[in-house]
Amino acid sequence: MIETPTPQERRAARWVAGLFLLIVLLQRFSVPGLPEVALLIPVIIGWVVLAFIRRVVVLDQSRLTWWLAAAFLTSMAMLIQDRWVPSAEISITAWGLIFAVWVPFTVKLVHRASAAYLAMLRYITVISATLAGGAVMMVGSQLLGLPYRDWFAERVPESLQLGGFVLSYPIVYGSEIFKANAWIGLEPSMVSVQIGLGLLAAIFVQARIAVVVLLLLGLIATVSGSGIVMVAVGLTVMLVHRCRGLLLRYAGLALVTVVASTFTPFGQLLLNRSTEFQSSGSSASLRALEPYSVLYPRWIEQFSGVVFGYGPGSSQRVVNETNILGLLVPTPAKIFYEYGLIAGLVLAVFLLMCYWGSPSRTFGLSLLASLWVLQPGTTTVVIVAPLLVLVTLWSPRIGQPIEKLLPPVATGDGTGSRSPVQRSVLSVWPPLVRK
Repeated sequence: MIETPTPQERRAARWVAGLFLLIVLLQRFSVPGLPEVALLIPVIIGWVVLAFIRRVVVLDQSRLTWWLAAAFLTSMAMLIQDRWVPSAEISITAWGLIFAVWVPFTVKLVHRASAAYLAMLRYITVISATLAGGAVMMVGSQLLGLPYRDWFAERVPESLQLGGFVLSYPIVYGSEIFKANAWIGLEPSMVSVQIGLGLLAAIFVQARIAVVVLLLLGLIATVSGSGIVMVAVGLTVMLVHRCRGLLLRYAGLALVTVVASTFTPFGQLLLNRSTEFQSSGSSASLRALEPYSVLYPRWIEQFSGVVFGYGPGSSQRVVNETNILGLLVPTPAKIFYEYGLIAGLVLAVFLLMCYWGSPSRTFGLSLLASLWVLQPGTTTVVIVAPLLVLVTLWSPRIGQPIEKLLPPVATGDGTGSRSPVQRSVLSVWPPLVRK
């Protein structure tokens, strides 16, 4: 049974929620004068340092050891590549970027109990619902006849804007309606993931129907499958656990949303994208399948390249040479192409450890599916950061995963008795849970 969160646990929840808020608000900012370097990298590292000083987090010895081992072996691999792999292309900057992005993953929260985790999820729900509101407003204003404008780009100096990303694009070729990124999102697909995480959090904390409706509308407004896939994986995990009872309250809403969305252009586009994996050149195929067909033949050309890799940053250069718009480099392909079997295996172990031991299997598996299949989840910090917030900071968990907690039990008075999940969340934020 989950107890009421202690003051220390509430403090931990607020710290992590504050980090998630920074990720949402700052994702389009770059380091001043460095348009290719996300401001979130030094911000997250600074958050970790401050949290360490304030005794909110401590070092996790296991992950720190593997991080150091991966850093050492990949640096040694670069020396070998320079001498023994004739076609190697080495970028020290690319090597430093991956370890700068992942160094915050070597810490964990001091107070990691389930009560603190659930308190954090209610903050995530509020932040994601607000973001969803922005996405709905962006699409709604266009449907009302207002032309799309990038308010962020018009008001923020160009020297502070992160480059190299497609901020927004029409829902279909030639359309005057642009996919929603809520103006502050780096890409619609990334906003879709952030809203999808909020939707899963809302289910766990049994948020009001209106909040869930807003999150669903925001997810649809992005016209991106990234968040939908994440939600689908999360719901599947919940269905095989005892927490599937938490879904009953929203079953009717889900059915109505699916049926209603089929009669809108946005819903039809999302339904058409459900078979994208089978279509060459589709967004899903360019993310999950085609990169391997491009990189694998190049990877096996030289035995030394297979063993030691072709150098940090080399996989992206190969992909760029194809001039195929939208072709990405998935995490497994990047690791082993650039660092080879030996160093790449150690790096892969470290990265996978960051998914292990979360208080929630739903979020751990959802993010694993997203970052290792659909997203370039290795050095793109805004994509990687939600894993830190929802999984790694809370690992290894204390006690059982929250999916094993009993769901709400209906009673004859129509109100239902509250589960440990509801009691814990209600003690932190009464308006979130229906009384």
